[in-house]
Amino acid sequence: MRRALEEYITSPQNPSIKRIKMLHKKKYRDIYGQYLIEGPKMVKEALQQGEHIWALVVAESFDWAEFKAQLDFCAENLKILVVKDNLFTHISDTQTPQGIMAVVHKKDYRLEDVLNRPSFFIVVLDQIRDPGNLGTIIRTLDAAGGDGVVLLKGCVDPYNPKVVRSTMGSIFRVPLYEVDDHIDFFNKLLEAKAHVLVSHLHGSNLFEWPGGYSKIALVIGNESEGVRQEICKFASSLVKIPIPGGAESLNASVAAGILIYEVLRKSR
Repeated sequence: MRRALEEYITSPQNPSIKRIKMLHKKKYRDIYGQYLIEGPKMVKEALQQGEHIWALVVAESFDWAEFKAQLDFCAENLKILVVKDNLFTHISDTQTPQGIMAVVHKKDYRLEDVLNRPSFFIVVLDQIRDPGNLGTIIRTLDAAGGDGVVLLKGCVDPYNPKVVRSTMGSIFRVPLYEVDDHIDFFNKLLEAKAHVLVSHLHGSNLFEWPGGYSKIALVIGNESEGVRQEICKFASSLVKIPIPGGAESLNASVAAGILIYEVLRKSR
């Protein structure tokens, strides 16, 4: 294994530490184009996936030698910051820090690249604000082999540490597209001749939807308000998940899982 650039840090005033602490805020994640991941599993997966890592941060008590021995990755020019345990806790976002984190560069995805394909399946999220729900939806689409998640304005930041943890590594594989002008976006979907499938309280039974489309954009809103009416006007189909029991609604990520896999089932 090639030699990494290891630096021992004791002060919270160190410029690298201050920068890492700033990445807990969306403003600075946007400015630097970076986000944080924590824990051996996530860091290991990022290294194995070849993610562009700005720095690894390792607590003094963490068995860094053992961790390196388990991996086969190129450590040349990889910056390693070794910090005291209390300093690691200071910059960690979790209640029980696991001793290792990484600063990862965001990937630059172009929405046009997916819309120009002869076939695609994307999920479009309207005002999904719960980090756990968003992370789980990203993970579910990854499992189903989808082509990306589009986040309309009003969604939680997908690089929020809680979202990142909930993806369980899927954030490294699923393209994420953040859209400010949703009207322009849906017009582009229609120009691409995509089937816009909207989850809606007054839609028809999801399990009676015929499927069979080569380009599908599945639109899901938050569980309390649903998809905005101005977006529903672009729908090719409105569908709902039947609820024969007494519950008023399903959790957004649970509903998304059912919808995603029904689209997948009818796309075969």
